[in-house]
Amino acid sequence: MKKILQQVVACLCAVTLLLSACKKDNEVPTVNYTVKVTYPVTYTKSAAAGVKVTLTNSVTNTSTSAVTNEEGVATLNGLLPGNYQVIASRDLTAEEALPLTGYSVAVYLNASALNHVIQANSTASLDLVLNGSKVGGLVFKEVFYAGTKTPGGTNYLIDQFYEIYNNSTEVMYADSLCLADIQGNPAISSSVKPTGFQSDVNNAYARNVWMIPGNGKTYPIEPGKSIIIAQTAINHKTDPAGNPNSVDLGKGISDFEVYVASSTRDVDNPDVPNMIAIYTPTPGFYWQTYVFGPSMIIFKHPNPASLPQLMEPGTTATTLYMQVPNANIIDGVDFLANATAGDKKRLPVAVDAGFKYASGTYNGESMVRKSKGNGTNGRLIYQDTNNTTDDFKVVPQATPKK
Repeated sequence: MKKILQQVVACLCAVTLLLSACKKDNEVPTVNYTVKVTYPVTYTKSAAAGVKVTLTNSVTNTSTSAVTNEEGVATLNGLLPGNYQVIASRDLTAEEALPLTGYSVAVYLNASALNHVIQANSTASLDLVLNGSKVGGLVFKEVFYAGTKTPGGTNYLIDQFYEIYNNSTEVMYADSLCLADIQGNPAISSSVKPTGFQSDVNNAYARNVWMIPGNGKTYPIEPGKSIIIAQTAINHKTDPAGNPNSVDLGKGISDFEVYVASSTRDVDNPDVPNMIAIYTPTPGFYWQTYVFGPSMIIFKHPNPASLPQLMEPGTTATTLYMQVPNANIIDGVDFLANATAGDKKRLPVAVDAGFKYASGTYNGESMVRKSKGNGTNGRLIYQDTNNTTDDFKVVPQATPKK
């Protein structure tokens, strides 16, 4: 009997050791990683302290964050090897910006490394240099690009819109404000190449440019108010060819519409002013931006029609795209097809450091900027860190002027 018990104990020990060995073999090694962040070269200091660094795994969508120390170093422990979207951001108040820049103006700073691969047993670190822009002004508040279909799902509705909000404390004028979609595929397949303009960090390249009319002070936007530029300014919910689950963009909602005068299909609402076509080489029947994810900017230029037009490097296509300097861009947003499409970003990091994506096309989802809180007289202040990843959220249904 004693011998049998000894054999049983021996077997149990062997099984325990085997299970332990299997568990050890199946464990995925984690990585401790450091990110060093520095201020722009024009700043009086190099090491950037107090910067929030966030790493988001492109597969699991889990995020890990850390804040840089006085040496500008953030340490992130226990990361799984894989593909990550790395975002660094820091808000400087006017008082904080003065000794660093020489100007008493609040600044948003950011940097990113998209589709950054962290390997197992890696001891390397990542270096990021911040870019910045002034706080306040006009921003994209909502971008509805995914669209909807007719109830039977046979036709696509022309119901995209772009809402622009006055995030400042002063009256701003929409006159001569330009809206443009930027060249570059949103990456609907892994075979898509990044735009050939991606290496130019000082300019964005527009596929189409539309401008708001006016004499300079025709269309004021009060603080805390917004304007809507509609693809087609009708009530798509009640239109006979529409969808009750779409959106009302008719009179009283839309402030401007993009009407393609050469089209035989586009609808012109006489109650809503038309945008001026500055550069529309191939408008088609309608002006429609990518339903898989457009990259959009608003900008002002004294003579936008005079901006250079260039061919995309690395391609044989002869299509020309309008070059818009970063200095003229007021706000920009980048939307792509999915979580792993970060290497297909189209906007320079100085304009926008991240990207967002909808779960599908023609599903009614919309991109809405996150609220930061209330200012004077109950005016909503929207978050604007020049980082679409952090600044926007996906909502199940469009909410113009809500």
